[in-house]
Amino acid sequence: MEEPENDKTHSFAAMANNVSFDTHRAFRYAIKNSPGSDDMMRLHEQYALWREGEPGRYLKPMDESKVQRYFSPGTENAALPVLLKDHEGVHLGQLNFGFIPNWRSDRPKDSPMKAVDRAKKALDIGRKTWNAASETMFDEEKHTWKDSAHDRRCIILLDGFFKYHEHGEDRIPFYISPADRDVMPVAGLWDIATIDDKEYLTCAILMQPANEAMHEINNWGEHPHGPHRMPIALKPEEFAQWLDPIQQADFDKIDELYKIIKHPEAGEWEYITVAKNENGQIENNQQALEPFTYDELRLDLKAFNG
Repeated sequence: MEEPENDKTHSFAAMANNVSFDTHRAFRYAIKNSPGSDDMMRLHEQYALWREGEPGRYLKPMDESKVQRYFSPGTENAALPVLLKDHEGVHLGQLNFGFIPNWRSDRPKDSPMKAVDRAKKALDIGRKTWNAASETMFDEEKHTWKDSAHDRRCIILLDGFFKYHEHGEDRIPFYISPADRDVMPVAGLWDIATIDDKEYLTCAILMQPANEAMHEINNWGEHPHGPHRMPIALKPEEFAQWLDPIQQADFDKIDELYKIIKHPEAGEWEYITVAKNENGQIENNQQALEPFTYDELRLDLKAFNG
């Protein structure tokens, strides 16, 4: 059977680059779980204006064909629903999945590379930069991430994400979502780059070492690109702290932030196998989120979901 087009190489093994989202549902969740009443009113107004055709800086013109994706591969670079904060306050946003740091913006550089080549390189890299390691995001040598880690953290509002389990020569797709099928808010980073006079608002999902269930599911042998990984789910009561900017040398605040990075509690997430079509692809329809049984699977799903 043909391998899924979006997950052909082992370099994708440790990633969370295939996701499911519903933008209307995500924004209503963000409004309901706003850090305060003023923020709730602010977000409600943004949502109403967006639906009326006035998106503002962080939202895209309304396109009902793109606001919900049952299955969205990372290569699609879909506009994911997010909650972010800038100097004016909290915002609803739609940021393209695939991170382009602001230092990739067009600006004079002492480099023989032409501006058009720099732009192409930035876009090519961004289209594949879906994840970042939470453990090192503040490190000085991590030029791509460190600025955003300090003052451009966001909350990416997914329905869930997909991973593949290797079984012989086949791969069995799993869908991971909250057990109550509510929105899954995960930690992310965002940034803005200007290339050829166009603003690119992009994001990446932050990752942490996998828990036991994710380690068993994501079993691609010895990973040449790092250990098994998983996203970082956040709770509404952690939103304000996650979005709050941190000064460059405020190590105490960084330490406090890391305390909210943890695995989901037992029973908090649901792990199910889902169907593929004859080409080995997950379809972008409701079936992508519904259980499908593979008799050959040897994992104990009841233990994962207990």
